[in-house]
Amino acid sequence: MMINRFWTYLLLSILLSAGCAKNPSSGCQEGFCQASIESGSQTYRFSLNGGNGILEKRDTSGVTWISAAEKPEVEGYTVSGVFGLNENILVTHCDASGNRRMLKFDPHEENWSATRFQTGGCN
Repeated sequence: MMINRFWTYLLLSILLSAGCAKNPSSGCQEGFCQASIESGSQTYRFSLNGGNGILEKRDTSGVTWISAAEKPEVEGYTVSGVFGLNENILVTHCDASGNRRMLKFDPHEENWSATRFQTGGCN
């Protein structure tokens, strides 16, 4: 279990140091980031185009997207990256001092939680 966590955190650190992580379900260009995940029969996506971003899920018809769960604002921080990892969406935030905070969206509970703080992680 510890080895798996080590590799997960190492991969996460590499992805975060690149800003918005590039993977098959996400992309970032000129301040726009998007990540998608699938959990069971549900698809979720988080999009950032300035502001706090929006989390949506595809409706049962598979045609339109509807609001899923509002991401909490992290006061004093701005969104610096977004990516999907396994069945979770991770959103990183940086403050003026270069500190990093991370929020994780859990599709099973449909809620956000704080997962990590890293001093100087955005430098």
